[in-house]
Amino acid sequence: MFNFCGLIRYISVMTQEEFIQKAGETRAKAVSVAERFGYSLEDAEDIAQDVMLRLWGLHGQLSDANRMKASAVIIAKRACIDRWRTTHQHREISDAMPIADEDSLYDRLEYAELEQWLNDEIDRLPSTSAMVLRMRQLERRELSEIADILGIRQTSVSTLLSRARHELLNKLKRRNQR
Repeated sequence: MFNFCGLIRYISVMTQEEFIQKAGETRAKAVSVAERFGYSLEDAEDIAQDVMLRLWGLHGQLSDANRMKASAVIIAKRACIDRWRTTHQHREISDAMPIADEDSLYDRLEYAELEQWLNDEIDRLPSTSAMVLRMRQLERRELSEIADILGIRQTSVSTLLSRARHELLNKLKRRNQR
């Protein structure tokens, strides 16, 4: 026979009072995560506020404080990455590419074409690889900083960066063979 009392004990949800009691600790954890991503205290507070709003929408599905904190960390990381993407998506490679001879119309056209092609190829990379490549090459961030921002190991960042560079190099070789 199935034990419904045991099932109810495992399915119990967090009440509004329990949520309010744990909200301070959880908010502090969300602020901490955002600050580790490099955001100022003011921006970290904004992110934490968004996290708490999302958690409040989920409080009926949360069973205890540990689950609430774990969810807060995940939501905060995703919010930080989303905010980073929206603020950095408009930065172009043209900011980092020097033009050899600005007087030559041919050189300017060639570099503009190469720049457009390179932007298109980077956009075709998997999103994480493209993000790592842009953070490293354009923003000149350290591998450890990128690993902290994305919440992954530094060796994973190196691997993603290497694969992205290798793929772009192969595409450039194929393009130049035409």
